Amino acid sequence: MPSGAMTVTKDGTLTSLSAEGIPVSRQLMDTVFQNLCSHSLHSWQHAIRQGFVTIHGGSRAGICGTAVIQDGHLENVRQISSLNIRIASERIGCAEELLRNPAINPERGGLLIAGAPASGKTTFLRDISRILGASKPVSLLDSRGELAAMQNGMPQFELGAQTDILDGYPKAEGVEIAVRVMSPAFLICDEIGSDAEAEALLGALHTGVHIIASAHAGSLAVLRQRPQISKLIESGAFRTVVMLGSGDRCGQVLETSSLRGCAG
Repeated sequence: MPSGAMTVTKDGTLTSLSAEGIPVSRQLMDTVFQNLCSHSLHSWQHAIRQGFVTIHGGSRAGICGTAVIQDGHLENVRQISSLNIRIASERIGCAEELLRNPAINPERGGLLIAGAPASGKTTFLRDISRILGASKPVSLLDSRGELAAMQNGMPQFELGAQTDILDGYPKAEGVEIAVRVMSPAFLICDEIGSDAEAEALLGALHTGVHIIASAHAGSLAVLRQRPQISKLIESGAFRTVVMLGSGDRCGQVLETSSLRGCAG
């Protein structure tokens, strides 16, 4: 299959962007958006404000449109103009070689999976959960519904028999709840972003739980420039960082680095 940006022709084939593709009408865009939201936009307002909706199977549709601002805050998005549908995939076994590496032992310290957008971070976290959750208690924080793709209380992916899934919880609150009531050996979450999330993970670290998380970064140097990540690294939350490639090297481990000052 061709890679990169392509257009779809009227006969259903993929070709270069310079060729004439199928025009997307206002009606077609609205129809697709309504289908993504199961024809109940009100039920999806919280997700829409965050810029995406997660659909069956863990696939996610990013949303662009006209912002509705109230009291300086994003209240809604109307007149949807762009949709970016990312198809979720399960790659059972993709993290097995990584965890066989003697330098990476999650039971001796935390693990940070880093990479550019669309580098396979979520897929790796999902398989790590499957492997560790087969024999150890794992709490999986799925704040965006991508890791587990829960449907009617059941995950759509294989995540380990001892994995407890906190679906849709705000990350900071979910960390506190998981540590307080589930007693996990490992706590797994994706995309650390805010100060509140970093503080909650620091609190979890002090209880003895091992943290496995992901973060956006194209290099270790860039990773250390992010205040929240730098604070976690300096605290000893992560023993090892793994950098994943993107584009043609999506899902490939480019670098594995030991982090100084890590506990354990």
